[in-house]
Amino acid sequence: MIRAASLAALSLLAALVVACGGGAASGDADPASAVPANAMLYAEVTIRPEGELREDALDAAGKVLNTQDPEGKIRELLDRALAESGDGDFDYDRDIKPWLGERAALWLSTRLDDAGDPGGAAVIDVSNGDDAMDSIRRGVKADGGKLTKRSHNGVDYEVDEDGVAAGVVDDELLLIGPEAEVKASIDAQKGDSLAETDRYKKGVDALEDERLAHFYMDLRSLFRLAVKSEPSDTDIQAFEQFFPIDKLPPIVGSFQADGERLALDVAVRGDSLKQMGPLAAGWGGGSTDLLKELPGDSWAAFGTPDYGETIKQTLNAYAGMLGGPAMKQQLQNQYGIDIDADVLDWIGDVALFVRGDTIESLEGAAVIQVKDSGKAERGFTKLVGLLQAAGGVQARPAKVDGADTAFSVSSPDLPKPIVLARSSERVVIAYGGDAAKAAFSPSSKLGDSELYGAATDALGDVDPALLLSMPAVVKLVEASGSTDPEFEQAKPYLDAYDVIAYGIEGGDDGGKFRLVAGLK
Repeated sequence: MIRAASLAALSLLAALVVACGGGAASGDADPASAVPANAMLYAEVTIRPEGELREDALDAAGKVLNTQDPEGKIRELLDRALAESGDGDFDYDRDIKPWLGERAALWLSTRLDDAGDPGGAAVIDVSNGDDAMDSIRRGVKADGGKLTKRSHNGVDYEVDEDGVAAGVVDDELLLIGPEAEVKASIDAQKGDSLAETDRYKKGVDALEDERLAHFYMDLRSLFRLAVKSEPSDTDIQAFEQFFPIDKLPPIVGSFQADGERLALDVAVRGDSLKQMGPLAAGWGGGSTDLLKELPGDSWAAFGTPDYGETIKQTLNAYAGMLGGPAMKQQLQNQYGIDIDADVLDWIGDVALFVRGDTIESLEGAAVIQVKDSGKAERGFTKLVGLLQAAGGVQARPAKVDGADTAFSVSSPDLPKPIVLARSSERVVIAYGGDAAKAAFSPSSKLGDSELYGAATDALGDVDPALLLSMPAVVKLVEASGSTDPEFEQAKPYLDAYDVIAYGIEGGDDGGKFRLVAGLK
């Protein structure tokens, strides 16, 4: 076969990003120029970052890999991967480094192979195409394999007994993959490529310039593949009826890393949102100030703005698909609940929190901002009645500081009660009486905590919508007494992380979703 070891090495280099920064001369070709315009997925990594980008990546790698010598550690992992491949005679310095360029990419097509999987190929920027092919030939010969020379659209390539092909376009891009995809890459490089499409160019332009990697997913091609592979699937047919394929935008994202954080951005353009119409219901992004009002000892929290209106828009846009009208009528007839007036009309921002450093002390709550106190009072009473009628439980009156009305529901399966409480400004659904009290009047606020500060620092110009303290999670696992050797082995690496957070920033001009892992 065409050198499994070389592909494994390249994959590892791509995943770790900084394995071979500096050193030999490199090419500078765009891998997307040899990818078909209708590719379903495209992912590109910088395998020779330079300057500040390289130093930032090394700082991140040192913390993630728990080492003072990240380059040495990466080389150790690379050597281990080569040894485990069974190709002990394969050497990175001799067989890869001399010709490896700056960027490498992988793309997937909508062609299904005999196993029903999409085809795909690697496109690797090279500084010397002859050296790259010589390396592949040496590897195949060492494995006892045989290559057959072929040509397509003026480009020579070679294919092994398994139908895996390799060839170089214009002495700058090495193509490796099934023969059909290699030929498609050749055609793209000679004609229309992904790099020339507006959907790709505009999407990538919205990403951070200083990035280590980026990806592009064409949802239209992905959905068409699903339809083609399962043409009789009624769920797919229903989806297609309410979500027009041509209105699905691409998903484009990037990855950055430095000594402070790892960050994944996903960008959405404003024109894509407008084209999607009702598909964009709920996008608007941002966080909610309610998140800052949660208890300061929370170690996990989530918040979303104007949740009632978002649900209402979604139900109205896809009422037929989701069974909205029938559901609303059933609730009205059976329980006397108007889903809009009694629930959605008074729900504003929503936030949730979890706290407690042992299993016994674990508790949390959902906090709902009230937009209309009159509707909230009527709706709350009806919902408590629904809980008793449909849930078969008894809601007993309770006292919660800060609440006008409260009920408690106990279960032998739960150590703490479920508490439902309402004031003119908030409705709280809590696990534990103390959590309910803290939801109304916390002794300290999350917005003033170190965790919130770490999340905002890691997210940069995006406000947090979710934050999770990794030290608290590790502490809770240890306190549970259920740790195992695998956890103990992973703990030094988990200890590198401070906070996991994400946020959404959006509007008419588009926006971005950012997921970060803060590093200590």
